[in-house]
Amino acid sequence: MNKMKPILTAFVLAVSLAASPVLAFSIDAGSLTPTLTYPDPAPQPVTKDQGGISK
Repeated sequence: MNKMKPILTAFVLAVSLAASPVLAFSIDAGSLTPTLTYPDPAPQPVTKDQGGISK
């Protein structure tokens, strides 16, 4: 098992270095987050008296 560990480490490192450019170019960054849209704010209610700041 001692002989297998460096071979496995080298294999994993080689595969990850070979696959990284493929993964970097295949990800579309535009689809990672959705486009958020917010509704217009509701109008303020109309009052006859002093509805603003208290005096």
